[in-house]
Amino acid sequence: MHRLLYIYQTILRFPLLIAIVLSLGVSPASATVQTVPPDLSEYESWLREAFAAAQRGDRIGLEDVAGRLAAVTAVRFPDGTVVTVDNAWLQEALASPTPDLTLIGARLGALIDALAQPPSSAPADALDRLERILDAPPFNRPTFEPPQWLIDALGWLIQVIETISRPVSVVLPQATNVVAWIIVLVGIVLLLAVMIYLAISVQRGIVRDARIEVQNDNDVLTATGAFNQASFLARDGDYRSAVRYLCLSVLLWLDEQNLLRYDRALTNREHLERARSNPDLLLRLKPVIETFDQVWYGHAPVDASLFASYCQQVETLRREMGTKRI
Repeated sequence: MHRLLYIYQTILRFPLLIAIVLSLGVSPASATVQTVPPDLSEYESWLREAFAAAQRGDRIGLEDVAGRLAAVTAVRFPDGTVVTVDNAWLQEALASPTPDLTLIGARLGALIDALAQPPSSAPADALDRLERILDAPPFNRPTFEPPQWLIDALGWLIQVIETISRPVSVVLPQATNVVAWIIVLVGIVLLLAVMIYLAISVQRGIVRDARIEVQNDNDVLTATGAFNQASFLARDGDYRSAVRYLCLSVLLWLDEQNLLRYDRALTNREHLERARSNPDLLLRLKPVIETFDQVWYGHAPVDASLFASYCQQVETLRREMGTKRI
């Protein structure tokens, strides 16, 4: 009788247990742990969802996706590679009573940016290629071994120098030592004379070149003269100097058109600063100046094709900024 009563009570409780389980949302599928790692696109979508929640200050939404991210221990890439990940930091940051959502968002954004980086373009055998290059000429030039006669001559010369350069206190008062000291003093004087002569020659050469350049600039200190000089240099194949005079002709032309005051004391960049008051002029003058700087100061290679393109830039500027031609 008691056993029948116990079975009856158990049957009555069974539906109640089922209702409690269903109310908690426990299902066989959710009770099992998913062992297959998510793919990269799904993982990235979770990161973006968490980032958006952190950006808008939605702590509840962030905690919801944080549980999914913390449960992920690996991510499957499109090529089948499985990479280990650890997002436990996110739950630790949210465990604080007042989590720093701005900092969390910044860290999530950094993770998203890192996933967006392209893979390395270096081939798998890059190191092997580098070793083969370094093992080939001109990097593997054999070490120069001077002949024995040269070594002996240098050794004798060193001995002579050591003998001549001994302190006076240890040199015996012999005629040969006096002659040696005279030779040393004469050599020092000649060396100083040569150094002074070279220094003066270099200085004179620099001053002469500067004077020639100033004189040439004075000869072409008109837009037409600078343009003619650029054409003459281009015909001779000196495209680098031709670019210089063509840029000078543009600045002189703008001065003649009262569009930009040309001042030889200013740099090209300072002329661009003056052109900021005229946005149309700045837009068209900037590529002309930048090309000149790359060729003249950056020593970029220039040929007939590049010079023709530069001429086209100058023609476009003159056509759009005025009707007067050089």
